[in-house]
Amino acid sequence: MDLKNKLLDKKRDLEKIIAQKKDNLMIPMTESTDELSMYDQHPADAASDLYEREKDAGLLELMELELQKTNDALNRYENGQYGICSICGGPIEPKRLERLLNTTQCVQCALKTRDNFTRPAEEDITFPGAMSDRGETLEIAGYDLYDSDN
Repeated sequence: MDLKNKLLDKKRDLEKIIAQKKDNLMIPMTESTDELSMYDQHPADAASDLYEREKDAGLLELMELELQKTNDALNRYENGQYGICSICGGPIEPKRLERLLNTTQCVQCALKTRDNFTRPAEEDITFPGAMSDRGETLEIAGYDLYDSDN
């Protein structure tokens, strides 16, 4: 199977998943819980249902982004730019294209532009155990957290 057909298959799969997620999110929460009334539901049950709906909304957003990337890859294919790195202009490795159909960068450029997460500045000032190093205590339920005798 050539790469264009793989891209088209991926696009169809994503469109089907997106349509299903949108349909599920259109159902009101009161109907999706199979309960006669939300009045007598425990707040934790309602929170769990809400969490699942928010998770589905986040996944829907992720799938829509993936569909956009796939459409961009199809446009690049039609314009003869598919498989060419958008940064250095060199060819993208075939194995990389097999794994990441909609990639726009070769391995070397992707490594250079990869997000490097840096820890927040606050963590340079405080760290776990800092209070016990200064002789302070942290009590939980009346017990010293760092006292091994309890």
